[in-house]
Amino acid sequence: QRPGLGGGVRAGAEEPMANAPRDPRKDAQQYMEKHKINELFQELGTRLVYERREDPNAFLLEVLEEIQKNSASSKPTEFFTSEDIITMFEMFDPTNKGEISREQYEQALASIGVETPKVNVMTKMKIDRQTFCRCIADEIRALSLS
Repeated sequence: QRPGLGGGVRAGAEEPMANAPRDPRKDAQQYMEKHKINELFQELGTRLVYERREDPNAFLLEVLEEIQKNSASSKPTEFFTSEDIITMFEMFDPTNKGEISREQYEQALASIGVETPKVNVMTKMKIDRQTFCRCIADEIRALSLS
C-alpha cells in the first residue's frame, strides 16, 4: 500500500479503489427509472395540452395531487377512458370492419406512448375491437404513475 493514500490500491494492482466515485449519470438514470420521472413528465405534458386550462400551474398541481392520492390508495391514475379507447379503435378502423392490422395496433400503442408493449397480443395479424380495447387498457394501466 502506498503511504498517505489511506486504503487505496496497492502499487501495481489493477483493481479499482473500493471507494471510487459513483457515476452521477448512472445514479440519475436509476433515480429517474425508479420514480418514473419520464412517464410523469409525459403524462403531465399530455394532460396539460389536452385540457388547455387557463391556469396551467394550478392544473398541474391538481394532477399531481390526484396522482399522489391514487398512489396512496393503490388506484391507478388513468388519462384515457374506455370511451377514448373505443374512439381510438374507430380511428384506426375507418371502414368499420371491426378489426385492424397489427401495424395499426402498434401505431395506436405508439400514439399513447407505449414503446415496448407489456401485453402480448400473440401473433394475431388482425386485432378485433374487444382485444384492442382490453390490451390498450392493460398497457395504459402498466404505464400508470400510481
